Amino acid sequence: MIANAAHHRVHALRSGFRPREPRTRVCLPARMRFGTSWTNITILNISSRGLMARADALPSNRSYVEIRRGQNATIVGKVVWHDDRHFGIRTQDRISLSMMADGATPPPDRPHDPAVERRAEPRGPHVDPVEAFERNRRRAALSQFAVLTAGGLALIFVIGSLFLELMGASVGVVATYLG
Repeated sequence: MIANAAHHRVHALRSGFRPREPRTRVCLPARMRFGTSWTNITILNISSRGLMARADALPSNRSYVEIRRGQNATIVGKVVWHDDRHFGIRTQDRISLSMMADGATPPPDRPHDPAVERRAEPRGPHVDPVEAFERNRRRAALSQFAVLTAGGLALIFVIGSLFLELMGASVGVVATYLG
Protein backbone atom coordinates (compact mmCIF):
# COMPACT_ATOMS: atom_id res chain seq x y z
CA MET A 1 0.00 0.00 0.00
CA ILE A 2 2.80 2.42 0.89
CA ALA A 3 4.62 1.47 -2.30
CA ASN A 4 1.46 2.20 -4.32
CA ALA A 5 1.11 5.66 -2.75
CA ALA A 6 4.79 6.42 -3.36
CA HIS A 7 4.47 5.27 -6.98
CA HIS A 8 1.43 7.55 -7.43
CA ARG A 9 3.34 10.57 -6.08
CA VAL A 10 6.40 9.88 -8.25
CA HIS A 11 4.15 9.52 -11.31
CA ALA A 12 2.36 12.78 -10.44
CA LEU A 13 5.67 14.65 -10.05
CA ARG A 14 6.98 13.29 -13.32
CA SER A 15 3.81 14.18 -15.20
CA GLY A 16 3.83 17.75 -13.85
CA PHE A 17 0.43 17.47 -12.17
CA ARG A 18 -0.43 17.46 -8.51
CA PRO A 19 -2.05 14.31 -7.19
CA ARG A 20 -5.82 14.38 -7.22
CA GLU A 21 -7.43 15.44 -3.98
CA PRO A 22 -8.90 12.50 -2.06
CA ARG A 23 -12.63 11.94 -2.40
CA THR A 24 -14.95 10.71 0.31
CA ARG A 25 -17.51 8.23 -0.98
CA VAL A 26 -21.04 8.94 0.23
CA CYS A 27 -24.62 8.29 -0.80
CA LEU A 28 -26.60 11.38 0.19
CA PRO A 29 -29.95 12.49 -1.25
CA ALA A 30 -30.20 16.20 -2.06
CA ARG A 31 -32.08 18.71 -4.23
CA MET A 32 -30.52 20.56 -7.15
CA ARG A 33 -31.66 23.68 -8.97
CA PHE A 34 -30.42 24.40 -12.44
CA GLY A 35 -32.22 26.92 -14.57
CA THR A 36 -35.66 27.34 -13.08
CA SER A 37 -36.35 23.76 -12.05
CA TRP A 38 -35.51 21.62 -9.03
CA THR A 39 -34.66 17.92 -9.25
CA ASN A 40 -33.64 15.13 -6.88
CA ILE A 41 -30.00 14.00 -6.95
CA THR A 42 -27.76 11.61 -5.07
CA ILE A 43 -24.32 12.88 -4.05
CA LEU A 44 -21.81 10.06 -4.58
CA ASN A 45 -18.48 11.59 -3.51
CA ILE A 46 -17.19 14.82 -2.00
CA SER A 47 -13.84 16.60 -1.96
CA SER A 48 -13.09 20.01 -0.46
CA ARG A 49 -13.75 21.82 -3.76
CA GLY A 50 -16.27 19.67 -5.58
CA LEU A 51 -18.54 16.70 -5.72
CA MET A 52 -19.90 14.01 -8.02
CA ALA A 53 -23.61 13.29 -8.15
CA ARG A 54 -26.16 11.20 -10.02
CA ALA A 55 -29.41 12.56 -11.42
CA ASP A 56 -32.08 11.74 -13.98
CA ALA A 57 -32.01 15.24 -15.50
CA LEU A 58 -28.45 16.47 -16.02
CA PRO A 59 -27.29 20.08 -16.23
CA SER A 60 -25.10 21.05 -19.17
CA ASN A 61 -21.37 21.65 -18.90
CA ARG A 62 -20.33 25.09 -17.59
CA SER A 63 -23.79 25.75 -16.15
CA TYR A 64 -24.19 26.87 -12.56
CA VAL A 65 -26.20 24.77 -10.11
CA GLU A 66 -27.38 25.14 -6.54
CA ILE A 67 -27.46 22.03 -4.37
CA ARG A 68 -29.31 21.90 -1.06
CA ARG A 69 -29.24 19.26 1.61
CA GLY A 70 -31.27 19.93 4.71
CA GLN A 71 -31.81 23.45 5.97
CA ASN A 72 -28.19 24.48 6.34
CA ALA A 73 -26.20 22.99 3.47
CA THR A 74 -26.31 25.08 0.29
CA ILE A 75 -23.64 24.54 -2.35
CA VAL A 76 -23.21 26.61 -5.50
CA GLY A 77 -20.93 25.32 -8.20
CA LYS A 78 -20.16 25.02 -11.88
CA VAL A 79 -20.67 21.78 -13.80
CA VAL A 80 -17.29 20.67 -15.16
CA TRP A 81 -18.24 17.29 -16.68
CA HIS A 82 -21.13 14.90 -17.13
CA ASP A 83 -21.93 11.54 -18.67
CA ASP A 84 -25.22 9.65 -19.04
CA ARG A 85 -26.31 9.85 -15.39
CA HIS A 86 -23.43 11.41 -13.43
CA PHE A 87 -21.94 14.87 -13.27
CA GLY A 88 -19.21 16.69 -11.40
CA ILE A 89 -19.20 20.24 -10.10
CA ARG A 90 -16.48 22.54 -8.85
CA THR A 91 -17.82 24.54 -5.94
CA GLN A 92 -17.21 28.23 -5.38
CA ASP A 93 -16.66 27.68 -1.63
CA ARG A 94 -14.97 24.89 0.29
CA ILE A 95 -17.27 22.08 1.37
CA SER A 96 -16.96 19.29 3.90
CA LEU A 97 -18.73 16.10 4.75
CA SER A 98 -19.75 17.52 8.14
CA MET A 99 -21.77 20.31 6.53
CA MET A 100 -23.77 17.67 4.65
CA ALA A 101 -24.79 15.82 7.80
CA ASP A 102 -28.43 16.09 8.83
CA GLY A 103 -28.83 18.64 11.59
CA ALA A 104 -25.51 20.30 10.82
CA THR A 105 -24.90 23.67 12.37
CA PRO A 106 -25.05 26.66 10.04
CA PRO A 107 -21.86 28.46 9.08
CA PRO A 108 -21.02 31.26 11.54
CA ASP A 109 -21.53 34.04 8.98
CA ARG A 110 -25.14 33.00 8.29
CA PRO A 111 -27.42 33.01 11.34
CA HIS A 112 -30.27 30.55 11.18
CA ASP A 113 -33.74 30.98 12.58
CA PRO A 114 -35.50 27.60 12.46
CA ALA A 115 -38.89 29.33 12.43
CA VAL A 116 -38.14 30.95 9.05
CA GLU A 117 -37.45 28.93 5.92
CA ARG A 118 -34.38 30.47 4.26
CA ARG A 119 -35.74 29.91 0.76
CA ALA A 120 -38.77 32.05 1.62
CA GLU A 121 -36.58 35.10 2.31
CA PRO A 122 -35.48 37.39 -0.52
CA ARG A 123 -31.92 36.84 -1.67
CA GLY A 124 -30.80 40.38 -0.89
CA PRO A 125 -27.51 41.48 -2.43
CA HIS A 126 -26.72 38.05 -3.88
CA VAL A 127 -26.69 37.95 -7.66
CA ASP A 128 -27.70 35.15 -9.97
CA PRO A 129 -24.53 33.26 -11.03
CA VAL A 130 -25.38 33.68 -14.72
CA GLU A 131 -25.66 37.46 -14.28
CA ALA A 132 -22.36 37.54 -12.37
CA PHE A 133 -20.69 35.52 -15.13
CA GLU A 134 -21.97 37.88 -17.82
CA ARG A 135 -20.91 40.96 -15.83
CA ASN A 136 -17.42 39.52 -15.34
CA ARG A 137 -17.23 38.58 -19.03
CA ARG A 138 -18.09 42.18 -20.01
CA ARG A 139 -15.45 43.53 -17.60
CA ALA A 140 -12.85 41.19 -19.05
CA ALA A 141 -13.74 42.25 -22.60
CA LEU A 142 -13.50 45.94 -21.63
CA SER A 143 -10.13 45.35 -19.94
CA GLN A 144 -8.87 43.49 -23.00
CA PHE A 145 -10.03 46.33 -25.25
CA ALA A 146 -8.29 48.91 -23.04
CA VAL A 147 -5.00 46.99 -23.02
CA LEU A 148 -5.06 46.42 -26.78
CA THR A 149 -5.95 50.07 -27.44
CA ALA A 150 -3.12 51.29 -25.19
CA GLY A 151 -0.70 48.89 -26.91
CA GLY A 152 -1.85 50.06 -30.34
CA LEU A 153 -1.42 53.72 -29.39
CA ALA A 154 2.06 53.01 -28.02
CA LEU A 155 2.97 51.22 -31.26
CA ILE A 156 1.68 54.15 -33.34
CA PHE A 157 3.73 56.55 -31.19
CA VAL A 158 6.92 54.48 -31.66
CA ILE A 159 6.40 54.16 -35.42
CA GLY A 160 5.60 57.88 -35.69
CA SER A 161 8.72 58.92 -33.80
CA LEU A 162 10.89 56.64 -35.97
CA PHE A 163 9.27 58.11 -39.09
CA LEU A 164 9.89 61.69 -37.89
CA GLU A 165 13.51 60.83 -37.07
CA LEU A 166 14.01 59.31 -40.51
CA MET A 167 12.33 62.28 -42.23
CA GLY A 168 14.38 64.72 -40.14
CA ALA A 169 17.61 63.06 -41.26
CA SER A 170 16.46 63.13 -44.89
CA VAL A 171 15.49 66.81 -44.70
CA GLY A 172 18.88 67.57 -43.10
CA VAL A 173 20.73 65.92 -46.00
CA VAL A 174 18.63 67.80 -48.55
CA ALA A 175 19.22 71.10 -46.69
CA THR A 176 23.00 70.62 -46.73
CA TYR A 177 22.96 70.00 -50.51
CA LEU A 178 20.76 73.05 -51.15
CA GLY A 179 23.01 75.29 -49.29
